[in-house]
Amino acid sequence: MQGFRWRLLRTGWDLTMGSAVGILSGTASALFLWLLDRVIRLRVEHLWLIALLPIFGIISAWLYQRWGLESERGNVLILDEVLEFKGRVPTRMAPLVLLGTLLTHLGGGSAGREGTAVQMGASLARTIGKLPWPWLGLTQSRQRLLLMAGVSAGFGSLFGTPVAGAIFGLEVIAIGKLHYEGLLVCGAASFVGDGVCRWLGIQHVGYHIGAVAMSLPLALKLAIFAVPVALVAGSFSELTHGLALWTRQRFSNLYLRAALGGLVVIGLALAFRSTDYLNLGTIWLPRVFEGTGPVPPWAFAVKFLFTVVTLAFGFKGGEVTPLFVMGALLGAVLAPSLGLPVPFVAAVGFIAVFAAASNTPIASTLMGIELFGGGFAGPLVITCFLAYVLVGHRGIYGGHRVHTPKHT
Repeated sequence: MQGFRWRLLRTGWDLTMGSAVGILSGTASALFLWLLDRVIRLRVEHLWLIALLPIFGIISAWLYQRWGLESERGNVLILDEVLEFKGRVPTRMAPLVLLGTLLTHLGGGSAGREGTAVQMGASLARTIGKLPWPWLGLTQSRQRLLLMAGVSAGFGSLFGTPVAGAIFGLEVIAIGKLHYEGLLVCGAASFVGDGVCRWLGIQHVGYHIGAVAMSLPLALKLAIFAVPVALVAGSFSELTHGLALWTRQRFSNLYLRAALGGLVVIGLALAFRSTDYLNLGTIWLPRVFEGTGPVPPWAFAVKFLFTVVTLAFGFKGGEVTPLFVMGALLGAVLAPSLGLPVPFVAAVGFIAVFAAASNTPIASTLMGIELFGGGFAGPLVITCFLAYVLVGHRGIYGGHRVHTPKHT
């Protein structure tokens, strides 16, 4: 009986604290998405803002230099804290990454948004963990759980995928392990965060794409498709980390580094004579999913290049949405060779490139089902799991957190 009472209290703590994290994170995500939409619209309406990207980069660098402390490490700091809690995630991380990301997109930087939501969620969760009330039972192990819940709430509320968000916070921490101890708190945080975000008026984009019925020929084609998926995901991780290291070593002055990065992105936009590769890149998705416009076969590679440069020079945001776009564009290019419908392969690529780059095949598969429907379950399991193995231990969040190696 005593053991049941303890479990009941622990379940109550998980659900209550997870819900608290979800409320804060969902509110933060709603504000962020609302602001981001307006910032990108402003950039589109006033093309000259692209010329200010170097200045926006300098401002962002100054903000982090002045107040950032360890916030500069972003998602890597959060994941390190979950594995070995030292209380280093500051509350200031939330406003800093919010401002930094908005500045990136105001100037047209090719970045994402999940990094912002995840860091805001974890930062707000850590703020709850600092409350000086003993009755909350905020031990170090429970503060680790709160950080995981913040990751789940940020991810789930940002994309409107609460199931995937709940699992993402458990799976992203270390390669080869699901942190089941956070199952309830992460689930509560993700579902409450998503509910709050929707309640505040955020409407997520819906996709209506027909799935192809599973068969042996389809499975073989998807297995072949997993190879270029893994190559793109692995190359993106390697080049982003490698170029970031090179720019930090070559340009020790943060302001010079940010300014040069902005100039390179501007130069790329001029070289390709297109603004379609700036910001999130979601302008390409209707073209591949609905056939509303032409898609050059090299589009995925150009988006790849824009995003690597933007992130490697220190601009804030994230990698996930650009990875979605790269995966969809890659699928659109290869679909005719595979003898499959373009929207179908684009949808699989949309999820699979992210799954391989983030080393989260389970959360990614669930996300694909939430976004595209249950008919994609089989194709996504095949492609995501194979690409996950083929990419090795490389990843956008660092490949050093390996709990169980993919190959023995």
